[in-house]
Amino acid sequence: MPEWASTLIVIACVLAAFLLMWTGWRRRGRRDAGLVPSHAVPAQLDAPVVAANVLHAATTRHQQPLERVLAAGLSFRANGSLAVHREGVVLRLDGAEDIWIDRSAVVGARPAQVAIDKAVERDGLLALAWNLGPTTLDSYFRVLEPEKSVELYDAIDSLTPATPAESEV
Repeated sequence: MPEWASTLIVIACVLAAFLLMWTGWRRRGRRDAGLVPSHAVPAQLDAPVVAANVLHAATTRHQQPLERVLAAGLSFRANGSLAVHREGVVLRLDGAEDIWIDRSAVVGARPAQVAIDKAVERDGLLALAWNLGPTTLDSYFRVLEPEKSVELYDAIDSLTPATPAESEV
């Protein structure tokens, strides 16, 4: 076989791989088109109970850390801040509109280690579980101010109603 033939085969395989990735991304985008988080942050919010700088690692379907969701503003990794108020959570990510998660939509928070393409030390990620319409999502954050992690967990837990038979977040 001539050299140019093997080169063409490799180029065709690389192009096919890129085409399949692009097709998969577009399908996922169509599947998640209805998942639009609220960008209407209330004008009159109390001061945050706690706020911290974070790295948004990913947002996935609940308890499915490898199932990325393409919701507006949550599709990609970004630096930002997470502010927990008595009324809910404000997520400010670089390059995206602020996202408002009302208190009634917050399910809870738990430590995590893996989310899609981000793996860290044990309990190195904060997984915020919340409802977006009928879908429950997990947003994974790397808290860049580790001394505020416990405060974040406590503040998020204070937003959720305490029930004795509560399922694991």
